[in-house]
Amino acid sequence: MKIYFVFIYAIVVSLPSFAQDNNFDGDNNNNYLEFSFGRSLHGTGDTHGYHYGFNYGREFSKRLFWQVGFEGSLNDAPDFSLTYEGPTGETIDASLHTVTAGFQIVAGIKYNFIQSDKHQFGLAILPLFRYQATSLSDIYETLYPGLTNLPFPVRNIIRLSPGRTFAFGGSFRLQYQYNFRSDFYIGALGAFQLDTNGDTLPHYSLRLGKNF
Repeated sequence: MKIYFVFIYAIVVSLPSFAQDNNFDGDNNNNYLEFSFGRSLHGTGDTHGYHYGFNYGREFSKRLFWQVGFEGSLNDAPDFSLTYEGPTGETIDASLHTVTAGFQIVAGIKYNFIQSDKHQFGLAILPLFRYQATSLSDIYETLYPGLTNLPFPVRNIIRLSPGRTFAFGGSFRLQYQYNFRSDFYIGALGAFQLDTNGDTLPHYSLRLGKNF
């Protein structure tokens, strides 16, 4: 596991050094810090949820930026509904509610096809390292009283894959922003993300940021 963190550390450390070697002019508001928040769909279980993140970027060539960030996702949904009548006639809800959540470090580049004083539109390619935890299981089986001779249903849940995973992946994003002051902007992004754990995570978000 240590090699994962060494890999991410090397990316984060090397990007600023690379930018400094490209004659960056720090007086032109070519740095930015932004927060994004929006909706996502986790491909495993087709579970809807939310995606959020903080990203910092810096221009190192005309229209080309490096970017690093810390992001997270939270996806949840009712799953495998089960209700039955209790001994006194009350309704007992034994339904499951699944949750998949994770956080990730992203580091990569962004290129703006359009870059003016007011508008920017571009593509970001961001390799990532992700930690994820999920309550999803692989097999759900319900054994009813007629089979078990018990006065209530029995649920058998089997997990074949780990509930906690680490994975490498990549995020591909189209991004637009409108600079409504010299140092603040608002925008939107659409993204598709996949990783070595076999998960896909398309998402879209609003972006609020500051140039400096």
